[in-house]
Amino acid sequence: MHSAWLWVGVVVAVGALVAGVLLWRRRRYLARVKALGWSHDSRPTLGAVSDLHAPPFALGLSRSIDELVSGTTAGGVGFRVFEYDYTGEGPRFSGRVAALELPFCLPDAFICGEGVDRVGIGVGGQELVQADDQGVRVIAGDASYAADLLAALGPAARTFGQAAGRIDLGVDGNHLVAAGAPKDPERLAGFLAGLDPIAQVVAASGALRSRQVAAAPASAYYGHPDWAWVGVDDSVLDQYPVTSGGYGHRTEDVVRGLRDGIRMDAFTHHWKTDRTVTETDSEGHIHTRTETDLHSEPVCGFRLPFALPSISLNGGHVGPKVRFESSDFNAAFTVRTSEAKFASDVTHPRMMEWLLATRPCGWTVQAQVVSFEVRQHDLLVVDGCEATLRGWLGRIPRFVWQDLGVPAPAYLVE
Repeated sequence: MHSAWLWVGVVVAVGALVAGVLLWRRRRYLARVKALGWSHDSRPTLGAVSDLHAPPFALGLSRSIDELVSGTTAGGVGFRVFEYDYTGEGPRFSGRVAALELPFCLPDAFICGEGVDRVGIGVGGQELVQADDQGVRVIAGDASYAADLLAALGPAARTFGQAAGRIDLGVDGNHLVAAGAPKDPERLAGFLAGLDPIAQVVAASGALRSRQVAAAPASAYYGHPDWAWVGVDDSVLDQYPVTSGGYGHRTEDVVRGLRDGIRMDAFTHHWKTDRTVTETDSEGHIHTRTETDLHSEPVCGFRLPFALPSISLNGGHVGPKVRFESSDFNAAFTVRTSEAKFASDVTHPRMMEWLLATRPCGWTVQAQVVSFEVRQHDLLVVDGCEATLRGWLGRIPRFVWQDLGVPAPAYLVE
């Protein structure tokens, strides 16, 4: 009995010692931050970074911020450094990010070293170009802008990369953003000192100042100003083909958009089913009980402002299969339709070439409703589905739209 209490005392003492060490380290860390003239917020909200809107920001379904340190660099530039995390069912980001203030707003751009890529920078159908020189790559939406950034920032970015070990930078409006900031205050001071010359080059560059733009409006999702967070809206369960069995149907993480008259709804659908379990005990008595199983499925659907004949590509059973002259296409895609002529008209050689090159997930069109066969609810997946739908609609020949009595879309590819 005495030995048991002795072990309890040892465990309590060790726990107290560990807690004491952690508390001491925490206080020492905060004192070092304060000694550098910086401020610290241990419980910041996402509102503290709402002015940052380019990757790694404005992506993912769940976002969080922690350990915000703010102040002024040795070069006199205001900064914020914080832990940032976003998750979905696809790629995620988790790390410390530094954001230095710039004197004017510029279009979004990404400055990376070889082998460094920011997930999500091309969403929303953006067409990006790249300029590179001696291990520094600048990715932006305009070739001449990318060239100006590379000419202005290339030398300073290379010097920074040599000290930091990698180049993973971005221009986000009036901020210079750098991933991989260290937590240790003294090391962070050195990291920020390496960013100072880059920020100062931007401020002094006449070529870049001439490219300044108005501050971008706040948007919840990068590349998709038309998307909005809804959260819960169970009415969408009546608008798209979802599993109907069971009970307790509900939605989660609903994201909605409207672009060119096409409505998008992406969400997770949850429901329950019950089953009876029968067991026999050691005495031969039979017992039954009811167990509840939880189910979920991702849904990515669109509602068109016009109706189309039913057709599916690697999707649902809406009619007989249709085969085409291309054996490669027939091997990769199963096309079903209620109207064979429509399928033949829209699945022309250029359409097949595009589909074979992009290999999108399957989808089904039934009148005005388009549903994709997605395996996860993730915003990058939704972006891909939207790009596929617009790419498919945009490649339907003009004469087909005329036959349907529907105006050809503005994004028609001819």
